[in-house]
Amino acid sequence: PDDWDEEAPFRIADPSASMPSGWLEGEPLKIADPKSKRPDDWDDEEDGEWEAPVIENPKCSVGCGKWEAPMINNPDYKGKWYAPKIDNPNYIGEWKPRQIANPEFFEDENPYQIPTIDSIGIDIWTMDKGIIFDNIVVDKNPEKVVDFGKATFKVRNEIEMKQDKETSSGSWFQEYLDWVFNNPVPVLISIVVLLSGSFLLCCRSPSPPAPPATTGEGSQSTPKRKGVREYSTKARSASPSGKKTEKAAGDDAGAPTSEQDKKED
Repeated sequence: PDDWDEEAPFRIADPSASMPSGWLEGEPLKIADPKSKRPDDWDDEEDGEWEAPVIENPKCSVGCGKWEAPMINNPDYKGKWYAPKIDNPNYIGEWKPRQIANPEFFEDENPYQIPTIDSIGIDIWTMDKGIIFDNIVVDKNPEKVVDFGKATFKVRNEIEMKQDKETSSGSWFQEYLDWVFNNPVPVLISIVVLLSGSFLLCCRSPSPPAPPATTGEGSQSTPKRKGVREYSTKARSASPSGKKTEKAAGDDAGAPTSEQDKKED
């Protein structure tokens, strides 16, 4: 429409409002407190420039600063113009296939009459093996169910209990084999470690025997040790260099040759 103004604001200043008397436009709302004083221990270098605390301006009991009229809703506001909506004469909608009667539909007039149950399905999730479901009976008569259990489950249970006692001696070996087959990685690692340790122990060179511990009595000269010293003396005297020193060796033959001989003397 020609009189439609899209630029008109939603809210405008109230034209009927006026600035109240006593409003001071030249005064600030907050001023420095004239009663405050600079502290005696204030240091400008460490604490910075001192400024008095700010308080409300006592002159602004009515108001201070620039006065602005309160805002009200614009009576001439219409907003952006949009064309009105009408029904689309070419609209047909989303196509769906035509519905017909289901030829396989039927209505069970006697839902309480069910056919004979000749099988049962059990859906169970477990990690344990050896679970067996057997001797399942469905009947409305409790006494008949009990009699069926005595004639089937009880008889078979007694036989299985006897078999378990007979095979209990070999059950631990079978459990061990099952554990080995179920845990191949730890078993292989253990075998490799044992074989490696055995190989290293077999191939290791024997360590030299430790020298015998010496005691006060063992440090003394023995007949065997004297024989060794006499043999070494004869060998030195038989050598060319030993002949030159034979005289000196003969002079010193009576003297002790070591600390041990001194102890013996």
